[in-house]
Amino acid sequence: MDLVIDEFYKSIPKKGEEVCGDNVEIIKNDQETIVVLSDGLGSGIKANILSTLTSKITVGLIDKQLPLIEIIETLIATLPICEVREIAYSTLAVLRLSQDGKAQIIEMDTPSVFLVRDNQIKEIEMQERELMGKKIRETEIQLSRSDRIFMVSDGVIHAGIGALLDFGIGWQGFARHVEDVVGRFNDLKNIIEKLVDICLAYYLMEPGDDFTVLGLSFREKRKLTMLSGPPQDPKKDEEVVFELLEGPGQKIVSGGTTAHIVARELNQKVESTFDYYDKDVPPLMKIKGMDLVTEGLLTLNKVADYLENHKHGQLYPKGKDGASRLVRMLLASDYIKMVVGRAMNESHQSLNLPLELGIRTQVMNRIAGCLKKLNKDVEIIWY
Repeated sequence: MDLVIDEFYKSIPKKGEEVCGDNVEIIKNDQETIVVLSDGLGSGIKANILSTLTSKITVGLIDKQLPLIEIIETLIATLPICEVREIAYSTLAVLRLSQDGKAQIIEMDTPSVFLVRDNQIKEIEMQERELMGKKIRETEIQLSRSDRIFMVSDGVIHAGIGALLDFGIGWQGFARHVEDVVGRFNDLKNIIEKLVDICLAYYLMEPGDDFTVLGLSFREKRKLTMLSGPPQDPKKDEEVVFELLEGPGQKIVSGGTTAHIVARELNQKVESTFDYYDKDVPPLMKIKGMDLVTEGLLTLNKVADYLENHKHGQLYPKGKDGASRLVRMLLASDYIKMVVGRAMNESHQSLNLPLELGIRTQVMNRIAGCLKKLNKDVEIIWY
């Protein structure tokens, strides 16, 4: 299938808290995407532990191929009940979305999902059942390629309490904002950012509760080709540049020597820039016809460090530096072709590293490994 499932979320902690009491876990494979959103009772560290425990147990049981209803039963039997409020210590929403658009939704003590079809909120018919004393809502629906689904914690529905509104914006109020934002913006990342900004505005920028906004949509696959490092055999300079040009999608060059090889083979010039957006990341370069040209190992190590801490669905870094831009392009792509030269940089010769342990080899393998864990299709061609 030429479509993939995109997902992005942003969680905001209550004012005065360092961590958010909500937790999101996302499992992706070639067949489906599974999203678990949990909201711990209260806020801060305790709420975060409770929501993390709930979502981790859920994804663990899903991984064991248990039916979702059996998973809910296990959670209800496992999670404690607040003696004062007589409610579970954590809420739960699970969305299981297959590549062909079949969606299964189960909700427990959480706001209903928002389905956007043709830029309008479409009511989803949910079946209710009582399970071990808890009311569970569930449904199975078929999505089209243009549909979008949004999931939120109750901090969104309560936005405005104690600030602009007595009872918060409510589900219908937020639904109107979703329709408005989706009608004005197409990119899912931007939609999530705008919806979060709206909630913060209702809280007068001082959130009275943790909240999370999460969105899913279908999009066409994106591809990228990246060249880094000169080949061991200088006679293959032309060949590696051909691999770059004939590769699919956007074109990235990483490394000063590599940039000059590409420019020479294309009869172009390397244009240097001197803008330090991050003191730890060297400035970008420019070559006509290339989408991004960065410095080599310093930038690549920064990229690898970021990717190792990135989770499915998290928004991309916003920086203008080469590492941030390279991370954004890699994460936004589904198929990534890496053409990697293994000529040893003279400045690294004193390390006496064998070829397979060369610094560039290591960092490119790190990046590829991180991308594969994020369900990216990565191909490496060594020269």
